[in-house]
Amino acid sequence: MLVRQIIRFGMVGGVGFVIDGGMLWLLLACGLNPYIARAFSFPFAVVATWALNRSWTFATAGRSRKLRQFNLYLTVQLIGAAANFSVYTLVVHRFSGAGATILLGLLLGSFVGMFINFWGARQIAFRHEN
Repeated sequence: MLVRQIIRFGMVGGVGFVIDGGMLWLLLACGLNPYIARAFSFPFAVVATWALNRSWTFATAGRSRKLRQFNLYLTVQLIGAAANFSVYTLVVHRFSGAGATILLGLLLGSFVGMFINFWGARQIAFRHEN
């Protein structure tokens, strides 16, 4: 079950990455700076990944208290996002804000955040209710 959850979480994360990255590039094209653009692109990915993880990755988790579950998921995601954004900012700041550097920061930040998010989603947000 753990391996299946990791694979599904990764697939859902891939969808979230596309949503986050797509919104990021759209907002950059509209003239926002890379830091503000990323702050706006992230919430779109959180809502999509919560819904997908709830219905597919952690489908056996309790179904009661939907709002509470979302709030726990959001809290976990914010902690993961802080790590994610810290890595992203470090890369963009250290190696300039060129297009390839922004993508590298997005990739590395997402990779670090993924570990935090999986643990938190599994152990906190989608924990089996007894």
